[in-house]
Amino acid sequence: MSAQDEQPVIVHASGDVDAISAPGFERQLRTAFTEAADKGGPVVVDLTEVRFFASVGMSLLVEHHRLGARQGTPLRVVAPARAMVRAMRATTLDQLLDLYPTVQEAVVPESL
Repeated sequence: MSAQDEQPVIVHASGDVDAISAPGFERQLRTAFTEAADKGGPVVVDLTEVRFFASVGMSLLVEHHRLGARQGTPLRVVAPARAMVRAMRATTLDQLLDLYPTVQEAVVPESL
């Protein structure tokens, strides 16, 4: 597979990720993982514009991290806000998920 085929699929979330918006967020994630499986690249979830991230959002990230592990598609999470990173650490999700401060850092191949 060429580097062109391994382009990341980016999911841009914004606003609140809560019980009301979770079904839409889940659809975005499922679509991204389907596309990424075809492209061979990672799924990058950009939480830069998220104001509130409820536990349902965290659960969806865990679920899709596991899906990615099964299908060989890495999940990378962009969480630049200190409050978001603190929440990830408090729930130990920082030990499970690959967290990045910017989209650019999340999409740069490890080999570079």
